[in-house]
Amino acid sequence: MSIWWAAALVALAAPAEAPTLAAWHGQWVGEGQAFGKPATATLSIAPGEAGTTALAYRLSIEGEPPVRYSADAVYALDAKGRVRGQWTDNYGRTRPVSGGVAGATWWAHWGSADVEIGRSIYALNGDGTLTVSDSVLQDDGGWRLFAMRRYRCTNG
Repeated sequence: MSIWWAAALVALAAPAEAPTLAAWHGQWVGEGQAFGKPATATLSIAPGEAGTTALAYRLSIEGEPPVRYSADAVYALDAKGRVRGQWTDNYGRTRPVSGGVAGATWWAHWGSADVEIGRSIYALNGDGTLTVSDSVLQDDGGWRLFAMRRYRCTNG
């Protein structure tokens, strides 16, 4: 067997690198819109226990009355890039999360049909920023965007 055949067999046998959320890890500060009003937010995304990713989200919407929202989530990612987890907010609601990761995009569907179903998309941009958009599923099957923020990483 020639050397190039051996090299080709080794390359074919090499396992693909498992998907990860590590590119999103960091301390992020952002601003944008939420519910049609100017908003600021922070995201802390870090390794969690047993290979999970932990996310802490804080949102401030100025106005009368001002809105302060916070949530903590834990996500697990499988070898196919599928995301599973749960999101718990400061109103005491816990929502199941499922989604995926492909390239520079991580998406999460949250909630359930008996309450509401939403989608968050975390897109890493070429300039090192992160754009997060949040939508809710409408009765006609379309998505209504209710928040979009652009973040910059403050730790690197």
